[in-house]
Amino acid sequence: MRTFAVAFLAVMAVSSIHAEKHELQITPTDVFTVEDTDDWGVTIERNRALYYADVAIRPKKGKSFSLKLFFKADLRFFMDHNRFNTPETMKVRVVESSESYLPHTVEKSIEVEEITNKGWYGFKTTLTDADLAGKPVPKGEFLYIIRGMIRLSDRAALGFSLMTNDPKSPETKKIMDYVYGFAKERETAPKEK
Repeated sequence: MRTFAVAFLAVMAVSSIHAEKHELQITPTDVFTVEDTDDWGVTIERNRALYYADVAIRPKKGKSFSLKLFFKADLRFFMDHNRFNTPETMKVRVVESSESYLPHTVEKSIEVEEITNKGWYGFKTTLTDADLAGKPVPKGEFLYIIRGMIRLSDRAALGFSLMTNDPKSPETKKIMDYVYGFAKERETAPKEK
């Protein structure tokens, strides 16, 4: 009986760790929830309420991907306001932040793909590790990195960096759907210029 009780308490402890939720207050009106799932583990790396949060997500079994999320406030009273408050400024940020990878990639320039999500905008690029291209990929290393940013609301944006060995896999689609799921539905359509 004692063995059963110890085993039960161990299972409950693991379950409570699994159920832990992290509420990230990025702006006065934007709170985003990240939590472990049956398959993924979540680590809050940095969190400064009303400004930013950096989150790492990795599979609990194996090493099939590594995802970093960078929640960012984009409010008028911050010095870096206007860094991603229009499609044009966000696209520039994605390109500029990805250029440092170019000396190590097959690609020689940053090509961005536009993302339309819940009425908001975003951009992403996929880069291939030149050292691993055409070779077997060692365990724990990744052939591709998908980097980008999406608008989450009128006051917040989300940068992401996904390392994977198959950018077209069902797992990658599931991860990207998870990333896009943080966006709030846009109440009004963007104005045409």
